Formats: sequence, C-alpha cells, structure tokens
Amino acid sequence: MTKDAFTRSVVVAALALLWAGPGMAQTPGGPAPVAAAAQPSFPATSFLTPTKATWESTRTLVLGIADSVPEDKYDFKPTPAVRTFREILIHLIGENYTFFSRVSGENLGSNARFDSLKSRAEIMKALRDSYDYGGRVWEGLTEEKALEMVAGRGGQQTQRWVASLRVIQGRVAAPRRESQRERRVG
Repeated sequence: MTKDAFTRSVVVAALALLWAGPGMAQTPGGPAPVAAAAQPSFPATSFLTPTKATWESTRTLVLGIADSVPEDKYDFKPTPAVRTFREILIHLIGENYTFFSRVSGENLGSNARFDSLKSRAEIMKALRDSYDYGGRVWEGLTEEKALEMVAGRGGQQTQRWVASLRVIQGRVAAPRRESQRERRVG
C-alpha cells in the first residue's frame, strides 16, 4: 500500500467514525448515551446543534483512542517524518485550548506549558482538562455570540464559532496535510 493510499484510508476511517459516532450512541449495545447536561443546549434548528454534536463525538473518540493506548506505545512513530503518539496528544491538547480560547475570547498564553508532559497519566489528565475547557466554552456560547467576528489564524477575521470547527477538522485533516507537505518536499 502506498503512503498516499494509506493516508487516504486513515482519513476515510476517521470520517466514518465521526459520521457513525452519534448514531452508535443510539444503537443497542453501542456506547451509552451522552448525559443530558452534555447534549447541545441549542434549538434543533440552530446551526450550532450539529457542530456541537460532532465535537462531542470527536471528543469521545479521541479520549477513547488515547485511553486505549498503553504508555509503552506513546513513543511509537510510524515513520521518522511524523510525530510520536505522545507528541500528537500534546499537540491536540494545545489545539483544544488555542481554538476554544478564540471562541471564548480568553487569552490563555503559550501552549509551551504542555511540552513538559511526559507520563501517560499527565497527558490523559491534560487532554481531559482541555476537552472540559471546550465543554465550558460550549456552555457559554449563544448563537449571537457565535456569529461575532474575531481574529483567527494570521489575524484574519472569522466568525467566533468557526474556531470550534478547527478543533474538529484538525483531527481529520491533519494526516492529509502532512501527506501533501511530504509530496511537495519529496
């Protein structure tokens, strides 16, 4: 299997998991339904309802994957050009805080504070905390606030809620972007 075919199959698998995630929560024998407090607080007609549901599904999947990998596998690297599993999780922690701080309008400082995380327990706690922070931001979000314009990456103006899409998109699109970068370089 070529590198591009492998990357494509990983992206397809991730998309399939994201798509099936909410449905699995309602399937007998599937994961337990999300608690009522964690359900979207937006009306069914809100544009934020499916976005939050997808974020919740992504949160569940990422935490499940991270929790299932034993600590002795945290330094696994499929190729020298990619991050270790530990580095990927630390990156995800920082991205959760980066993008949700854009949604909330808070300045949380540099993500360098996560670079010192070493043990599986430290990383899992920080990952859960980063998703809990995202959950609190969702709780404070209204449709009106979501539509406000804020500075995005590079200072480009974007609607506040778009940063929540970046948290979801980054989980699915990152492997593909790395593949495109490798093709340009190699």
